[in-house]
Amino acid sequence: MTRTLAIEIITTESFASFGTVVDWTPELEESGRGFHILVRSEEPTGWRLAMLKVAARQTDRLENHPSTEELFAPVQGQSILLVAERGPFDPAGVHAFLLNRPVSVAPGVWHGCLALSDYATVLIAENLEVTSEYARMDEAVHSSLS
Repeated sequence: MTRTLAIEIITTESFASFGTVVDWTPELEESGRGFHILVRSEEPTGWRLAMLKVAARQTDRLENHPSTEELFAPVQGQSILLVAERGPFDPAGVHAFLLNRPVSVAPGVWHGCLALSDYATVLIAENLEVTSEYARMDEAVHSSLS
């Protein structure tokens, strides 16, 4: 059994419960400066860049990283970023966002990716060492443009 979620558009407001939209905003423009730090880590932990190839059209599992943020930046194709608020996993609280701009998912936020096109590639930036937790849903979520 599967369910389809409405695909939401990423905005600063719609994504606020899950992390940070990585974008040049009017507020940044008004500052008059050309450089702004949007996300930072206080601990020098090292970091890594990775490419994720997404071909799955459905999933019954999400993950979270309790102590680190994770950047998702679309590179090729179309994909959906599934997210649910941090804390005990609530399958009813899963949101599906069209991943059409970079976002940084906050520590502890449940997440996963699905493809809308044949496949999509996503640039991932994260700490060098990442701890992961996984949660299963009774009902798989699937991607669809309809």
